[in-house]
Amino acid sequence: MSKIKYHIATICRPSMNEQIGKDKTSGKRQVSRRFEEIDVLRGLAALVVVFSHYIPYWNRYNSDITVWVPGSLGHDAVLLFFPISGFVIFMTLERCKTVLDFAVLRFSRLYPAYWVTLIFSTLVVVLIFNQTLWTGGFIVNLTMFQEFVRFKNFDNVYWSLTVELAFYLNIAWIFVLGLHKHRSRLVITWLLISCIYGVTLFNPDVELKPLYSIFLALEFSPYFSIGIVFYEVVKKGWSQLRAVLLVLSIATVYLLHGDIEAIKAAIIVAIMGAALSGLLAFSVSRVTLWLGAISYSLYLIHRNVGYAVLSWMYDIGLGPVVSITLVTLFALAAASFITYFVERPVQKRIRKWYFAFRQNRLKKQ
Repeated sequence: MSKIKYHIATICRPSMNEQIGKDKTSGKRQVSRRFEEIDVLRGLAALVVVFSHYIPYWNRYNSDITVWVPGSLGHDAVLLFFPISGFVIFMTLERCKTVLDFAVLRFSRLYPAYWVTLIFSTLVVVLIFNQTLWTGGFIVNLTMFQEFVRFKNFDNVYWSLTVELAFYLNIAWIFVLGLHKHRSRLVITWLLISCIYGVTLFNPDVELKPLYSIFLALEFSPYFSIGIVFYEVVKKGWSQLRAVLLVLSIATVYLLHGDIEAIKAAIIVAIMGAALSGLLAFSVSRVTLWLGAISYSLYLIHRNVGYAVLSWMYDIGLGPVVSITLVTLFALAAASFITYFVERPVQKRIRKWYFAFRQNRLKKQ
């Protein structure tokens, strides 16, 4: 494993790639970059989500013709985001000295693109397609905490943001207590709590989940755990414990969601392992890295606006192939604009301002 070059893009995604190195002050092996293959997976997963929404929507509302429908593939693609987050988040922590550092890095990554896509999609569907504005829901959704206060998501894709946000909130208090250094113990504890929840209180048929299960992301802990374990593998190499933890993560999925989902979790483990061992290096190209770069904005922008545009295209007589192709190109273009003209510039400015402020404050002390 140590002979393999790990090419990782930074949290801010610069073009330069580096190998895993050692921290000059501590001498510890440090993962300071994110694998390009991981960014490719993120981009391809987002594209799968897009098609899994557009094709079934056309079939259901606009036509009786037979078009292949991905089924649950879109949901499965979203699940791939979680182990990626579990892997990447500890790279973020390596750059943080305080929990405020962590909060600013996550805020600058999540909220600018989220706010722009929420406002843009709302304006489009209300002003152009004459849909009714749910004012209260819109305001609450601006916080991204809507499910924590029992409000519906303004866009159904936001459900995964609730899961991600819960994960980050837990990482924050774990970081404050210094427990982030004991990752294997954290994974064991989290999986154990999820298993207890699964055999006692979990009811998959209940749509409104208990707040504690939402806050602790108990239904999705195995997926984040997979990413955390792979971070350990990259940082320290394989061990029997880490292999067992991957098996336990899959077993927890089986306990919570059944055998089919456990098989899918095993496939996710295989995909992550292939990406992090260099077996997916062939997938890295300018196009796939571009998809990875715009994946967050694409995921956020495509659904509500896409549905409205698809319905309009049906009304004016366009067929499904032309309509789905055009609306996909529109979503890709919109996501690219948001990424390169909003998300990245605003993210850079927020971080630049914050770290300058922190540096000045330290100098005054």
